[in-house]
Amino acid sequence: MIKVGVVMPATVEDAGDFLANVRALEAAGAEMIGLAGDSPEQWVLLGAIAAVTERIRLRVGEPEPAGLRKLGRGRMVVGEPEGESWAEVPMPVDRDSWTALLRDYETAGATGIIVPWDPRLIDLLRNPESDERSDLLMSTG
Repeated sequence: MIKVGVVMPATVEDAGDFLANVRALEAAGAEMIGLAGDSPEQWVLLGAIAAVTERIRLRVGEPEPAGLRKLGRGRMVVGEPEGESWAEVPMPVDRDSWTALLRDYETAGATGIIVPWDPRLIDLLRNPESDERSDLLMSTG
C-alpha cells in the first residue's frame, strides 16, 4: 500500500487546531509530515508536532537541531527517506481522483506521495475508497 505524506502550512493561526489536525492525520494513517517554506519558525512548529505525535515521520529540508532530534525520537527525515521513492503531487479534487492517484503511483512503484494539507485528507485517509458514508449520516442524525 502506498504511503501518504502531508505538507502542512508554515503559518499557524490557531495552534490548537493545527496540532489537532496533525494528530488526526497521524491517527488516520499518514506516514510523514513536513512544513511548507523555510524559516526559523519551522523548527518550533516541528518541535510541537514531534511532542504531540508518536509514530509519524517528520520531514525536514536540512539536518535538524539536536534538541529537535531528541523530541522526534528518531523520526526525523531529511528530504526523502533513504531507499524510498516519494512524489510530491497536488491535492486531488475528489475521492475518485484520490483513489486513482494512489493506484497509479503504487503501480509505478512509488513508496509514497506527498500532498499539501487539505481538511479533506483526514477523511480520505480513513476512507480511501468508500462512497457509502453511513458514519457521517449517523453523526449528523
